[in-house]
Amino acid sequence: MEVGHSTGRPPKLTPRARRVALRHLANGDACNATELRNEYFPDVSVDTVKSALRMEGRHAYIRTTVPFISEKNLCVRRKWAELRLDWTPSNWRAVNYSDESIFRIFGSDGIEWCWRKPEERLDPRYTKKKVKYGGGKVTVWGMITARGVGRLVRIEGNLTKELYRDILEDDVLGTYHDLHMDHRSFYFQQDHDPKHTAKIVKAWFQENGVDVLDWPPNSPDLNIIENVWDHLDRKIRARKPLPHSQEDLWVALQEEWYSIDQAFIDKLYDSIPDRVHAIYKAHGGNTRY
Repeated sequence: MEVGHSTGRPPKLTPRARRVALRHLANGDACNATELRNEYFPDVSVDTVKSALRMEGRHAYIRTTVPFISEKNLCVRRKWAELRLDWTPSNWRAVNYSDESIFRIFGSDGIEWCWRKPEERLDPRYTKKKVKYGGGKVTVWGMITARGVGRLVRIEGNLTKELYRDILEDDVLGTYHDLHMDHRSFYFQQDHDPKHTAKIVKAWFQENGVDVLDWPPNSPDLNIIENVWDHLDRKIRARKPLPHSQEDLWVALQEEWYSIDQAFIDKLYDSIPDRVHAIYKAHGGNTRY
């Protein structure tokens, strides 16, 4: 009796084929099981490819979004961290953090999946790169200190160097006044946005005796105000009803901002030495912060 061709399920991928699949994922030739199947293993099902990847210890995760860091800036970040490895939480409490952020009424950045090992969350091959300020509904500037949050400012239209200087004059000095702080005893932190480093802004810092902390590029993981923005966004999303207009959102942002608990701020300041060590250990690369 002649034996015909099998009509059952296609055979699972061999160990060699599984290694080939992993290499394609690591090299970026394919991003997910469907692409692997379509490009390299058309004779098996997508489920078979997924099972093979699980056998190799890979599981599907949403891509972690991180800033892009060039080779040059990797070195800058690591050197910056190396110089501050011995700073204590007490030292860092002399730093006041600032930033701008955009809050949306609705919207999604889109989800991207990848197959990786659990410990490869921050591997550059499996992260989603982002650029700041991708659009939004309400733009704000804020400042935090070891004594609590400073002022929150709504930015109408585009932030110019002139407007930023006015914020420094009115709201940075205003924060120091509100919290009974001598600005000459603290460092002021800002990133490398061109508006922050314009000549008229540098002149303002010099004229007012405000020391600006040297800051490494592409380093939101060092800026604890980024965690405050995330915390604020979660608070807004938990409100019922949700803000449904720009004005509603601005009112909600102010209410939630000025009610941020001091213990939350303290915990962030206490985390800074660990952040610095993590950047040094990662050779300037992205960290879990």
